[in-house]
Amino acid sequence: MGPHGGGDGSQSFSGWEPKKLWLQRPDGLFQESAWSDGFDSRADGRALVAQDLDGDGDQDLVMLNRAAPRLQLFVNEGPSGRAMELRLRATKSHPEASNATVRVRTGSGTRAFPVLLTRGYLSAVEPVVHVGLGAEETAEVEVTWRESVTESFGALRAGSRWTLVEGGEKSEVPFRAPSPRAPMPKLPLRVEQVGGTVDGHPTAVQVFASWCKPCREEVPVLTALAKQGTWTVRGLGAHEAGQVEDEARKLGIGYPVAALPPEVAEALSPRGELSLPTVLLYDASGKLARVVRGGEHLPAALAEVFAATP
Repeated sequence: MGPHGGGDGSQSFSGWEPKKLWLQRPDGLFQESAWSDGFDSRADGRALVAQDLDGDGDQDLVMLNRAAPRLQLFVNEGPSGRAMELRLRATKSHPEASNATVRVRTGSGTRAFPVLLTRGYLSAVEPVVHVGLGAEETAEVEVTWRESVTESFGALRAGSRWTLVEGGEKSEVPFRAPSPRAPMPKLPLRVEQVGGTVDGHPTAVQVFASWCKPCREEVPVLTALAKQGTWTVRGLGAHEAGQVEDEARKLGIGYPVAALPPEVAEALSPRGELSLPTVLLYDASGKLARVVRGGEHLPAALAEVFAATP
């Protein structure tokens, strides 16, 4: 290890930690999805800002890194629900609205949003509040500019960027329509898509190549699982179909293997290059539970998925 944690000194002690992105599911719980949603940068991040940079009503991410690449932009291309953005402009004596609080009331209740000019380490943002509204088309908005100064702006429509000025003035600019984009390849969310079957056990699917040294280091762990009978283990080789079994033997693989389907390889190559090692973990119902990149994370991920198995 170098003085900053990486062998070449390019990373800090925490620099190799994988990024985390938590998305709320329809059932209200949160699921970690950094890899599947393209936020798996291994750069040594130092500051992160969430902002609607392209005006389409969802939050994009900008990350400042310790070393190259100094800036990374993560454009939000997922499906957007109803939302509104509230930009505050207070009086000349309080132009930044830094002490303001926004209250948004819908049929499901009232939420309060403090206006923050910093969101995280070394991050600075405009006095803007982004509010997700789900199925609601309007919301009652009230702003407390500072102590004893509260103002109602009435019902505001979703789907717009609103500028609210102390004194009651308000203006609206609708979000722009998202640009049409080519559909992204979809991850194999079911074990059947990688040649497996639902057999009452969780399934580990190793994506391997004979030249991948970290893949070789994963083989003893996966072989032990297969022998225990608590997991079903399969391998998908990034080789021609007629070569997969020979290449698997070079790694010491004894569990069943098959050729990596092109559509799965494409889905696992969000930047045009297949990243190895990768292991897909499916729960006992056959649903994709984790995508594990990097063998050092495999034992913890296996334990997590197995613990969640009924």
